[in-house]
Amino acid sequence: MKKILLLTLFVLLLSSTVVSAHTALEASSPADGEVMTEEPREIILEFNTPLEEASSFTVENAEGEEIPFGITLEEQKMIGTLGAAMADGEYTVNWKIIGADGHPIEGAYAFTVKTAEETFPAEENEETVESGSEDPVKETTSLFEEQSIDQEESSEAPYVMVIVLMVLAVIAGGTLMWAAKRRGN
Repeated sequence: MKKILLLTLFVLLLSSTVVSAHTALEASSPADGEVMTEEPREIILEFNTPLEEASSFTVENAEGEEIPFGITLEEQKMIGTLGAAMADGEYTVNWKIIGADGHPIEGAYAFTVKTAEETFPAEENEETVESGSEDPVKETTSLFEEQSIDQEESSEAPYVMVIVLMVLAVIAGGTLMWAAKRRGN
């Protein structure tokens, strides 16, 4: 009985280290939600573990058109070098990686390029802000929150299965040990 308890404890401790080794996006340039006043020359995504060769990302404008990037991988980074000019507007970076733990993970974030100065008179600018029906900051914040939730949900699913399989393995192992011990008596 003590062996079963020790084996169960060992498997549970082992499963907690597996879960903590999950790959996640640590930093990006441009950052999530950043408004760039200069056209970016490259996009850098940094992760907390090494990446596999099949990892990549795409950048799309507001119309869903893909912007060409040459992507190189370095240990924990993906670096995309711009292949064409980026006009002012909103862009979404969609990344798909295979982390060091072998699990596919994907996520997205957005940034804005705003290189041209707006030359609206102050009075017109104030009227435009006042006439807006929704708060753009709240709208943008809720979009980022939805993307974070989607990313978290997609990255947690494999671990639930791993934990369930480990629990089943412990139960099966315990049953086999119990049966062997009983046959021995």
